[in-house]
Amino acid sequence: MWVAATVTLIAFGVAGCGAGDAGTGAASPRPEGTGPITKEVVRADIDTSLADVGLPTKEPEYVRLFENAAAGSPQSCSVDAKAFGSETAPVDIARYEALVGELRERAWQQSGERTEDKGRDGEALRAARVVLKQRGWSMRAEYRSSKSSGIVTVLALDDACMKQNGASMGSIG
Repeated sequence: MWVAATVTLIAFGVAGCGAGDAGTGAASPRPEGTGPITKEVVRADIDTSLADVGLPTKEPEYVRLFENAAAGSPQSCSVDAKAFGSETAPVDIARYEALVGELRERAWQQSGERTEDKGRDGEALRAARVVLKQRGWSMRAEYRSSKSSGIVTVLALDDACMKQNGASMGSIG
């Protein structure tokens, strides 16, 4: 029985911490079961969710900071994306909410309440964030308004990798 479980884990891959685990953006099959999902699956969930709501899938300089992280560093335990709004693809709260909906369709479950920051007037929404969890990963999806448009940041952390490296989960954990 243990041999079958080990073979299954090897076949699907376990969520790892090394720089070699960095996703390529290609969709990988979602493993069935209850074990951890891989970094590649998390990357595919983020990229396809952003694409499905019409946002760019990666901000290259930002993502490169994490994909080229040294093995064993907290950054090596993460999958990240940032999308800036533009005239042709504005980022607003509606698009952010659609993104969170897409992530939920991919089995990410919200943990706790959505938090919001209001402007000085107490009415204008400056930021919103939710924490989502799935099979060994914790994710924060955040929207921030700006004068020209908005910004969406998604940060997913491999819970076991973060613990193994003694890193704080911050507001996500």
